[in-house]
Order: sequence, then structure tokens, then C-alpha cells
Amino acid sequence: MWPAPRHPRHPHRKGIPMEIPVDRPRTGDTLGGAPPGGASRPRVSHGGLSQGGLSHSGDERSLGSFASLRGRHLLDRLTPFEQWRRPHAEQGVWGYHQQTLSHPFTPRARTRDEFGDEGSGVNLLTQDYLALSSHPAVHEAITAALRDHGPHSGGSPAAAGDTPLAEELCGQLAELTGMRHVVLFPTGWAAGFGAVNALARRFDHIVVDELVHACVHEGVAAGRSTRITRTPHLDHGAVHRALRRIRAEDAANGILVITESLFSMNSDTPDLAALQRTCHEYDAVLLVDQAHDIGVLGPGGRGQAAGQGMHGRLDVVVGSMSKAFATNGGYLATNSSSVAAYVRYFASTHMFSSALTPLQTAGALAAARIMRSDEGQRLRDELLRNAGVLRRELARTASGPAPYTVLGVPSPIVPVEIDSLAVGRAAMGVARRDGVLLHLVEFPVVPRGRARYRLQLSSAHRPEDLALAARVIREAVASARADTTTRPEDSPVKRR
Repeated sequence: MWPAPRHPRHPHRKGIPMEIPVDRPRTGDTLGGAPPGGASRPRVSHGGLSQGGLSHSGDERSLGSFASLRGRHLLDRLTPFEQWRRPHAEQGVWGYHQQTLSHPFTPRARTRDEFGDEGSGVNLLTQDYLALSSHPAVHEAITAALRDHGPHSGGSPAAAGDTPLAEELCGQLAELTGMRHVVLFPTGWAAGFGAVNALARRFDHIVVDELVHACVHEGVAAGRSTRITRTPHLDHGAVHRALRRIRAEDAANGILVITESLFSMNSDTPDLAALQRTCHEYDAVLLVDQAHDIGVLGPGGRGQAAGQGMHGRLDVVVGSMSKAFATNGGYLATNSSSVAAYVRYFASTHMFSSALTPLQTAGALAAARIMRSDEGQRLRDELLRNAGVLRRELARTASGPAPYTVLGVPSPIVPVEIDSLAVGRAAMGVARRDGVLLHLVEFPVVPRGRARYRLQLSSAHRPEDLALAARVIREAVASARADTTTRPEDSPVKRR
């Protein structure tokens, strides 16, 4: 799950920023960095940047710079975004919305961009952590569900949209989370949004780690509460101070504290036991998003909570099936039957969305059973082996420091931080050409002017492919960094 946008200038500011001002081009720039007269952009060159390319325009805008365009006409005011975006796509340094031409969850894959250019290579885009989307048992379960129940749920869970498969899946999720009651959602995003939407009201207080997923912040915004405190990432002291201040001022209303068990952009985790104790001290409720670690990390695949002795002891957890369960879907789990019943009726994304299809439910159910088996443990071991290989190879340099920073602890996610957005974009294009498929994240998800690759691993990756990928990434970043500082403005241009 993706973290929420940062506030552009005050990342620790209280409240959820719903508007991000547009950064204007510097003096002399044309809108979007396009050449005067509307000339088309050349494709990316060997070094990733072309003559007069984006890195030389002085335009340091990012995707988040266009989140709140203003103007009289709602549709016409969106044009500047496409004028800015298209040159990046033409130069091969955009990376969003590519098509996957091969099986999407394979260690090597083929993609195609909007111009029809294809790329192939080591797949670091996958969210199939245990490679269960290609498991025969998962395929057989989906085939049987299609035969027995058809392809469509036919309605909301509140209107007979579930099949008996849903009840079985809830039982498996109860075992994995240690919770007695489970509510299913159509996506992980819907689960995060729906949990906040159901539990917190506009008169309640919300204390949230600044890097939680966007679905949580959207849920907060939908509740229209103004009593919101965003705390610095993993700052337990800040949470404690916030709760003490809130309770000193308001003893009547509720407090919801929200964090994640594995943050996807940093690959780090909070002290869940300490947070739960602090919440109980101030009569607050702790909500933990465990999208990236359930089934994958911790003893028996029961997540970071189990690894910290908190299996089944957290107030409320939500999660996603799109990372390890070989399908889409989400869930909320709790030990309170009253909470589960209330969420079923007052989480809008559960009540007013169609239920998981029988095919999704069957696939997730088969995946959960594998997770809890000896085979599941073997797959987890292979996944963590791969995480160690990639991290070790990324740190390997001939001389001097690596041209990036690898963040966090071993997990299915290897975040690679780059201190220049221009370098990150250019290196992504070079890596794709040289056989590594990865995704770049920019502001507002990461600090302004920086970039990050969220490299995602599977148990099916081969160590030799990961070693190759690390070398390609290392050389691509080093080449792009040199290119942005030394390429002459009149150097020849080659199309990709």
C-alpha cells in the first residue's frame, strides 16, 4: 500500500493537506519544460537524458506539483499537467501506466509503454511476494469457484453478495491475524479507508504516522474531523505527547492512533507493543495496517505483530490481499464482535461495494492455506534469502560509496533512495533499456526533489538475476548522475 502525500513544505504539520500548490516553472521555462513552438521531444539517449533535456530546464516539478490545479473551468485547467507529463513519457523517463505483456508475476517480465516501446528484464515491479499467483493449487481453486459459483459476486456483502467461500477465508485470516472476527473488503484500499470511515467521527481525534498509506488519509478526510495530529515517522515519543495533550483537553471523545506494521516506502516497523501500551494508557484505539507483512514475515507468516509478541493482541488490524494472496481484496480483523458488526454496516466501502468475487475469494483462500503450511515457510525463507541477496549486491561497489541509499530492514521491499529526482528518472530509463524493470516514486510520496525506487521481491526470483539487477541499477544511477552534471548542451541525441 502506498503512503500518503506529504505536506509540501511542512511534513509534520497537523492535519491532512488536501491541496498541494502547483510549482511554477522558473524564469525562461515554457510550460512543462517543452521547447518553444511545441516541438516534439527526442527520445532518451544512452545516458538517460537528451539534448536540452528535462534535467537542464530548471524545472524541478514532480507529479505532486499538479495535485491542486486552479482555474475557472474544471476540465480546461487540467491541460498543464499533460503538457508537463508528456515530454517525460516521450523521453522514456516516466514509468507510470505501462502494460504487462507477460504473466505479471514472474521473475522476468515484458512491458510496453504508451508509445508501444517494449521493455523486458528482471521484474522488480511484482507484488506477488510468495509467487502464489502461479501456484497450481490457487489456479485449481479459482477454476472450481468459477464452475460452482460463477465469476461475479452479484452484490454487496449486505445483499447476499458473499458465498460460503468468504466464511472460510475469514477463518483463515483469523488464524493468521490471531483475531476472532474478520470483515472482508473488495480491496486493501477499501479496508484502510473503511476502517477509519467506520470508527472515527468528526468529533474524535486521530493521531497518524505521517507515512501511512493514502487510503488512511482519505478516510480521515472523509470523516471531516479537524482534530488530526500527524506525527513524525516512527516517533513513539511524539505519539505519547499527542495522546497526553489530547486527554488533558478532551476526556469525552475517542482517539484513533494509526500506524503500519511494515511501511512500504521505508521497509521499517514500529514498536507495536509499546504503541499498544501507550494507547491503552490514554484509552485510545490502535489501528495497524499490515498489508505488506501478513503471510510473509514473522513466525508462521503471522506478521510483524507475531514477531513482537503481539499476535492477536492489537486492537484492530487491516490488510490487503494484493501483496501475498495472489489476488485483490482486503480485510479488517478484531477480537470484538461488536466492532466487526458495526464495521459491516458503517464502513461505506464494505456496505456499498460489491463483495469479493468467488474467484478472488477462492484464490485468497487457497493462498492462505499455503501460507500456513510447510511450503509457505519454505517460500518465506526463499523470499528473505532474495532480500538479503539484493541488499548485499546493491551495497557492493568497486570503490567509494554507492550512488544511493538502501533503506530499512530485510523484507519483500527494498527501498532505494536517490537524492535527485532528475537522476532517478534518467536511471530508471537506462535500467529498463538494460534489462531491469522498476518503479520510481517521487514527491509528494517522498521529499521534494528526491526519488525512490521501491524494489519488490518474490520468492521466485533467482539470486543471479538479482545480482544482475543490482549491477544494472548501480551503473545506471552512477551514469545518470554523471550525465546530469557533465553532458554538454550540444551533445548528439540518440533515440531509444
